[in-house]
Amino acid sequence: MTNFYGYKRLAKIDDWRAIVGPKNWQPKASAYELAHCWAESGRLPIAISNAIERSGHAMLRGVTLHLCLVEKPVFLDTRTAPSMTDLMGYGSNGKGDEIIVAVEGKAKEPFALPVRAWVKGDALNPPATATSRPTRLRRLEFLSKHLAHTISPESPLRYQLLHRTVSAVLEAQLHGAAAALVLVHSFGADAGENFVDFRNFVREMGGDTVEQGSVSGPHKLGEERDLPTYFLWWQQAAIQ
Repeated sequence: MTNFYGYKRLAKIDDWRAIVGPKNWQPKASAYELAHCWAESGRLPIAISNAIERSGHAMLRGVTLHLCLVEKPVFLDTRTAPSMTDLMGYGSNGKGDEIIVAVEGKAKEPFALPVRAWVKGDALNPPATATSRPTRLRRLEFLSKHLAHTISPESPLRYQLLHRTVSAVLEAQLHGAAAALVLVHSFGADAGENFVDFRNFVREMGGDTVEQGSVSGPHKLGEERDLPTYFLWWQQAAIQ
């Protein structure tokens, strides 16, 4: 059976509804908040742009986005179950180098399962008799290769952070980009455990200091360890 994926230009905010789904289209839900923040801004939100500039990373100086795709599928080790990035941004820095910005919106929902549970199924606490699924071990091997880090099947890292980062890396390599930025745009009074999971993941990638609102990197990811990859957590109150 053939799988079909399609896009259309999102001319107004309500056009996002059909893509993100009715259950996600409500105030304080991450998809709804992300749509209103980014579409109303019409660009990389100014507060985030300022945070990137303050980071002092020459590669990210003057970053602007020319195109954003909503719910962008990126295929991983197979042509099924692609990684769906909330916003995949295509842009350039002040020197004209191509930059990919992969945006993950978050409210209260976690970054999916820890790897140690995900490899055995779809439950947070799999039964003691559960064993790792071969298809998921193959995907984990693929993700490890493109993260330039061996991730153990017993890892407590969150699976979604792995495939979201690899999606950014693959898209950057596909388009010949000079760097990738993985941006978690979190809405709510505080980040809670989600930021702890993000911090643990970035530290695994080699980041010593990981703070909200501050860019971490560059981390050399990709199969050849040659793609400068940056991480940023941006926390803000719900706007709706």
